[in-house]
Amino acid sequence: MHTKFSDPQKAGIFTVVVLVLALAAALVINTFGLGANFFAWASVWSITPMLATVIMLLVVTRDGYAKDGWRTLGLHRLGLRVWWIAFFGTLAITLVAYVAVWLTPLASVTVPPQGVLPVVSSFLWQLPILATTFVLCEEIGFRGYLLPKLLGLGRKRALLLSGLIFATWHMPLVFLTSLLPIGNPVIAVPLFYAAVVAGSFFYGYLRLASGSTWPASIAHATHNSVSGMITVFIATSAPLLVNGYLLGEFGILITATAAIAAALVSRLVPHDIKDRDSRTHTPVPDHASRTATMPQADPQ
Repeated sequence: MHTKFSDPQKAGIFTVVVLVLALAAALVINTFGLGANFFAWASVWSITPMLATVIMLLVVTRDGYAKDGWRTLGLHRLGLRVWWIAFFGTLAITLVAYVAVWLTPLASVTVPPQGVLPVVSSFLWQLPILATTFVLCEEIGFRGYLLPKLLGLGRKRALLLSGLIFATWHMPLVFLTSLLPIGNPVIAVPLFYAAVVAGSFFYGYLRLASGSTWPASIAHATHNSVSGMITVFIATSAPLLVNGYLLGEFGILITATAAIAAALVSRLVPHDIKDRDSRTHTPVPDHASRTATMPQADPQ
């Protein structure tokens, strides 16, 4: 098989592969009735970006037969210096949005029947599991493999495109299963895309700032975990407006706070990555051992 693809070509092929795998995964989930078992359907679904990455490295480009091909995924660095941003920054994205609504007549704070401690405990044990399994599989594909391949187009374009592809990857789950209900698609799909793209800028900047995929996985897992937890602390007489369109995983306020957080984290990205916004940047040769598209963070 031809192995001399440019980075944009690799990104394009990866996109086709991961979307086909997503469609297949949604059909498998429906056909075999896996929707009732979270670990079953999440395993089938979340592995598709990592599987697409393995296909790219071992079958399409064969970059994976050299050690440097795997190093480009950013798993060999921990990126410890930005872990605190990945965790507390993501918490802040959600908390600021919820506090803004709690301060209005639309909603108020409530304590769930089971109390605060069980909810917080569930969040704390769920987070590391997601960050090292399901969410990590997704991040390996989208921030580990795809994002670096798009950087030759410019940093912001790369983040935007990777975010749009990441959002599109969810569409089979939205339209072919009942596992990701979003409400009225005319309103909810644009909100979904906006929220996922904003989140992808935040996760992507963490990836670029650290040279590691781990901070992006931690941030993504924190978002998923806290979004499922914090809803039990809100009481409202307008649940669709508050939990569907303002808050929730894909609410307008979550999108806004994520965009602000992404802008702040962007300041941590090394200058050699920022310079790629220029239209006159020098193209990176297509070779697995070249890692100039990623910042060289301090070894962790």
